Amino acid sequence: MIAIVDYDVGNLKNVYTALGDVGLSGTITRDKKVLDAADAIILPGVGAFSDAMDNLRKFDLIDALNNHVKKGKILMGICLGMQLLFDKSYEDGEFSGLSYIPGEIVKFDAPGIKIPHMGWNNLVINRDSPLVKNIGTEDYVYFVHSYYAKPDNFDDVVAYAEYSVKVPAIVQKDNVIGMQFHPEKSSTVGFQLLTNFKEMIS
Repeated sequence: MIAIVDYDVGNLKNVYTALGDVGLSGTITRDKKVLDAADAIILPGVGAFSDAMDNLRKFDLIDALNNHVKKGKILMGICLGMQLLFDKSYEDGEFSGLSYIPGEIVKFDAPGIKIPHMGWNNLVINRDSPLVKNIGTEDYVYFVHSYYAKPDNFDDVVAYAEYSVKVPAIVQKDNVIGMQFHPEKSSTVGFQLLTNFKEMIS
């Protein structure tokens, strides 16, 4: 059972449907007992970093996420959910994150680029991982974001996209995973990535 965290941030239904497409049973929940029993947790999210962290605190979900990670179970953040996995963000101030992956979230600042980074971009594999089985540099995924991750250790980056800088697209540190793009909106490549996710938790 895969728990999709319901904390009033993001389009949960699309993630739920995409999990079903690869044969995974998803449950949209903020019930801490359900989160505790889950085989894996997905933390989706769109919007502002500070609002998302405020909502995790409001619904008293941070301890449940921490306990899940400490047990060695997989936690995957999607889009804003990936950014929350890092230490801090400089989106409209300076705000603390969940600190599962060392690093920070910063704004694109190269002159002349369009912000947000929105649309299809190809993945460049940085290191091997079961997450990128059958994924190559000709595979495109769908992004929508104005801020990007700067991990302390680039070895935590499984794949990146080029958009004025190397933008971490898939990150992984032990049992914590993040995807900056939307796998649920990324057609056959997203389906393959979620299939790989399924195989990791089987």
